Amino acid sequence: MKQKSDIQKVKELRERLSIPLNTAMELIQENNSDLSRCEQEFHRHNINTICRLTQCNEEIAKKYYRICKFSIEKAIKKINEQLFFLTATPNEPIDKIGFILWAENDSINKYINAGNEKSLFIQAKDFDYVINVFKSVYPLKNEYGEIENGFDILSNNYFDNKTGRIIVEHMSKIKTKDKNVELFLRDLIKWFRAKLRYADYIVVYGNL
Repeated sequence: MKQKSDIQKVKELRERLSIPLNTAMELIQENNSDLSRCEQEFHRHNINTICRLTQCNEEIAKKYYRICKFSIEKAIKKINEQLFFLTATPNEPIDKIGFILWAENDSINKYINAGNEKSLFIQAKDFDYVINVFKSVYPLKNEYGEIENGFDILSNNYFDNKTGRIIVEHMSKIKTKDKNVELFLRDLIKWFRAKLRYADYIVVYGNL
């Protein structure tokens, strides 16, 4: 990467894709300084990521990736608008402010279908029934091995498989006399158990 031509190509690639320096350098090295191949590989990786995180097929991932102008985060949010809504108030409108839950794996080869168990959306007022359970498992290591000290209501929270099972155990001990809340907790626990059969992580994303 010391050659002047390669340095110029890194600069050009970053202008095309708006990516970090180290990512640009890796793409240039892995694709023999071919900028077209670099772009193709970059977008292919992003589409695979969208497929993995939303459990959608490649066609849907490509569609929303283009619609959202190549933003992974926006594409995922758009696809996840069609999530399964789990609520403790079935006869009331659902507020779009809340939490999205999905399963994730370190290897895309391990990411398999778990029946009809889709990713979930839980509105904030319903998530209040269980939020203290999620908060109780901190501090813990995130997917990068870094220590996190608390639950983030504005971003992604990663819970490894072992921690996910602890969360299920704690949720199963929540007591309520409300039949709708009881059903909500039962369905949430069922969803967790289905995902934890294969997931490396359960991710909880807050859009508050």
